Amino acid sequence: MLAATMAAFRRLWAYFDAPTPRGSIAASVAFIVVSNQPFYPLYLYLLLGGRAWPALLSWLSFPLFAAVPRLLRGGEARGAAMLILAGIGNTALCTAALGPASGVELFYLPCLVLPLLTLAGRDRLAGLLATALAVAALMALVRLAGLEGFAAVTADEIAALRRINAFSVAGLLTVMAFLARRLWRPGAAVTPAGR
Repeated sequence: MLAATMAAFRRLWAYFDAPTPRGSIAASVAFIVVSNQPFYPLYLYLLLGGRAWPALLSWLSFPLFAAVPRLLRGGEARGAAMLILAGIGNTALCTAALGPASGVELFYLPCLVLPLLTLAGRDRLAGLLATALAVAALMALVRLAGLEGFAAVTADEIAALRRINAFSVAGLLTVMAFLARRLWRPGAAVTPAGR
């Protein structure tokens, strides 16, 4: 049983591995999202009970994040673009579902950092500009449409949602900063030791 479990983890690590520092960052961020995404609705369920159902919509982006490593194998920019698009799309969907007051739009911050870490050369600037334009357009659209979320929540619950989202974004940005060391230290470990 233990051997089969370890073999499954080795296959998982191999799938989310990438040969280049930028690809490794993209694959690692995708892994973080894929492994944490199932829990986000559970956190909100503990806070809101049955009114947390809109958070289940975040699961729709799971296949997109899971596809990032496969796309990286076909080209670093392709995988990075999928990661950025999946992040923007997931954030936009969650903003529509939970409302901008929930603070879920903070997840646009990692989306804006991703082009800097996962793209090179002209792609980096183009990716950053495209991401910034998409984020600005989506934030404006939510406000113009007057979207306030699909479930009624109290002011205290909104404050708690903001804290959860701010903490999650801070954690993700911290991990991304840690992963960025691979850009300056290409020999930094990409996969778990002992593999």
